[in-house]
Amino acid sequence: MRKIKNIVLTRVVVFILSLFFGTTLAGYAQQDPVYTQYMNNLLTIQPAYAGISGSLNFTGISRAQWIGFEGAPNTNSLTISGPLNKYNVGLGVSIVNDKWGPIRQNGVYVDYAFRVRIVDNQYLSFGIKGGFNLYQANLTDLEIWDSPDRVFAYDVNFKFLPNMGLGIMWHNDRFFLGASSPKVIKNNMQSQDGTNIYREVLHIYGMAGYVFFINDLLKFKPTVLYRWAERTPSYTDFTASFLLYDKVWVGATYRMKNSVGLIFQFNVNPQLKFGYSYDKTTFHPTQVSSGTHEFLISYDFVSVRRGQRLNPRYF
Repeated sequence: MRKIKNIVLTRVVVFILSLFFGTTLAGYAQQDPVYTQYMNNLLTIQPAYAGISGSLNFTGISRAQWIGFEGAPNTNSLTISGPLNKYNVGLGVSIVNDKWGPIRQNGVYVDYAFRVRIVDNQYLSFGIKGGFNLYQANLTDLEIWDSPDRVFAYDVNFKFLPNMGLGIMWHNDRFFLGASSPKVIKNNMQSQDGTNIYREVLHIYGMAGYVFFINDLLKFKPTVLYRWAERTPSYTDFTASFLLYDKVWVGATYRMKNSVGLIFQFNVNPQLKFGYSYDKTTFHPTQVSSGTHEFLISYDFVSVRRGQRLNPRYF
């Protein structure tokens, strides 16, 4: 069974890398990490989200994909954000570690958001993101079953890839609607022999969510996330969750032509939240994996000196 998994892993990695490298040695594929609980971690893809909670927030997500599949994707992220003096300015930091097979990426980005009040408690937020990724590919560790390919004869050692992104959001306490492109620079990458083997591609996201107050004990929140990347299939995530007693979120998610899953979140209090989601893919890897597990923890710091109080957060 282990040998079969190694064969499957090698073929999957070679197939994905072939999308990157191709016959012209130019890569086009979706490269940003994907989260099931994106509605609680939008900062990694949406700079306009910085400081949206009105307090200093720490959110961590750990995602283990395709459990039982050797070399499967594993992603960990930590986001820190909060308002600067007044709510119209927000700052944030995103730290992401992503790995699958021979590929390793570590990214650090800083976010700045400026909000303009439209009417009542509705805001239009503009955001900018800047930072870098450190990219590494140990291609020589792969066992190539087909004829030798010079692309896989050299490693890529810690390439520095600076980038920037933009975003816009219309929101209040109960809804959000926005669009973003977290990486607008298309970095080229060379292997140790100087061959251009990789190119970052443009990603565009559209996102929306709304909270319906059914009664004092029950609320309903549908959200949607659309992802587009150059020369790859686009994906849309649909999520529907119910909030019981302002304490427990229970929901389901569907990623078109990709996976289905369940989401569970528990609000210990207005400051502390724990989340868990389980996905099951709807394509071939389900034969060799037992699904995807994702864990979330989020905490909002309250300033007692300023008499700050928190209401339950919905996104």
